[in-house]
Amino acid sequence: MEREARNPSQAEFAEYLHQNQGRLYGYLHALVRDLNDADDLFQQTAVILWKKFPEFDPARSFFSWACGIARLEVANFLRVRGRRRLYFSDDFNLLLIEAQEEMTDAEIDGRREALTQCIEKLRARDRALLDECYNDAPDLHAIADKHGRSTHSIYNSLRRIRRSLFECIGRTLAHEARPGWKS
Repeated sequence: MEREARNPSQAEFAEYLHQNQGRLYGYLHALVRDLNDADDLFQQTAVILWKKFPEFDPARSFFSWACGIARLEVANFLRVRGRRRLYFSDDFNLLLIEAQEEMTDAEIDGRREALTQCIEKLRARDRALLDECYNDAPDLHAIADKHGRSTHSIYNSLRRIRRSLFECIGRTLAHEARPGWKS
């Protein structure tokens, strides 16, 4: 049985989008890593959200609904563009949605700030590799060739760097949660 479309106002849509835009943009940026791509995808997603807003069920989470639409836009983007850069799997994307849905904007901002601090603590060559893999390079094979390494070796380095960042973020957030605590 088809649900009857609502007749929402522009103000209602604007309020939902305003309340969730930071988290939605962060979600898109986590999926594509490139700021320009995230900007483009955010704009495309916002247009589609507006067009589909009469179908939105206010009993559901707007953020989850928006992320579902954003995920489809990212999939279309990747299909058109090809897998030239590093992107996450659909399963991992679902985990990101669930995790972000449970976090407040302040928690997300705190994690983003901790990530920035932790990236600055990395060795210069690790920061350069992250930048190459997530921002600049056409593909991982080209990066491996440039450095005279195998793609497997690059993947292993990225795994080590991501683990180090994850642990650093955890320590940073724990340290900030305990003001008198020294690391």
